[in-house]
Amino acid sequence: MLRQGMPRGSHRRWRGVSLRVVVAGVGGQGTLLASRVLAESALRAGLHVMIGETYGMAQRGGPVMGHIQLGCEARNPQLRPATAQALLGFEPAEAVRRGVSYLEEGGLALVNTRRVNPVEVVSGQVAYPSLESLLGLLSRVTKNIHAFDATALAEKAGNPIATNMVMVGALAESGLLPFPLETVVETIREVVPSRFLDLNLKAFQLGQEAFHSQT
Repeated sequence: MLRQGMPRGSHRRWRGVSLRVVVAGVGGQGTLLASRVLAESALRAGLHVMIGETYGMAQRGGPVMGHIQLGCEARNPQLRPATAQALLGFEPAEAVRRGVSYLEEGGLALVNTRRVNPVEVVSGQVAYPSLESLLGLLSRVTKNIHAFDATALAEKAGNPIATNMVMVGALAESGLLPFPLETVVETIREVVPSRFLDLNLKAFQLGQEAFHSQT
C-alpha cells in the first residue's frame, strides 16, 4: 500500500501554494519523465505550470537540468538563482552543482547518492569528489538534505530506470507538493505504460519510505 504521507488537511492548503523545483541529473536517468509527472499532476489539480529544460548531450550521459514552477504565475521558464524550494538530484555531483546555484537557503534537497562517472573521470583526467565533500558544499546552502541510494531502491523495485519514480515518491512524501499525493499516483497511472505500472508504483512507494525513514 502506498504511504499517504501527511494527513489530507496538512498538505499546506494546496490551492494558492506554489512550488519551485530544480531537477538535476544526467541523460538516461528519467529526469524528463519525473518532470512530466509533476507538471501533469499540477495541471490535473488546476494549477499553472511552467517548465524550462536544458540538455547537455542528454542521450550520452551528459548533464540534464529542469526548472519546474507549479502554481506559480511565472513568465520566465528559468528560475532565478537561490529561488528553488526543492532540489531533485538524480546524480550527486550534478545535484550539488545545480543546488548551490538554484536552491534557496534552507530548501529541501533530495539527492540520489549513486554516482554516474563523467567522461573525464572514466578517462582518468580527474577524480570524482567524495560524497562527503559534495554534501558538505550543499550544506552551505541548506541543512535539509535527504541523501539516499535511489537507484538501489529502483533496482529493488525491479529496474534501475525507475530511479525517477523513487525521487518523485520522496518529494511527494515531503508534503511540499501543492496538491494531494493521490493526484501524483493518478498521473503515474495515466502516463506510464501498463506493463511498467506496477514497477513504477513500487518505486514511488519506496521513495516515500526512504524520505519517511530519514525524517
